[in-house]
Amino acid sequence: MENNFFVVTVNNTDYKVKMSSVIPPLYDVFCGEAYHQIGKTDAGLWVYVETPSCVQHMPLQEIGEAIDIHFSLDSEEVN
Repeated sequence: MENNFFVVTVNNTDYKVKMSSVIPPLYDVFCGEAYHQIGKTDAGLWVYVETPSCVQHMPLQEIGEAIDIHFSLDSEEVN
């Protein structure tokens, strides 16, 4: 499992992302003090899996799309 952090930028904000589970694919997303664990449904929508009680919402779908792009670029580099 890839356990390194990578950064995605959405709306001029950097989000630090780390894969936390391969099956199912889940990601820890950090921005400042905010933390969420997110995942993708079978229908392709990104959802919050774990959210702390004091929630700072993030642009969830946009972050998920940036994660998808990050991994598609990685797979292109390998091929």
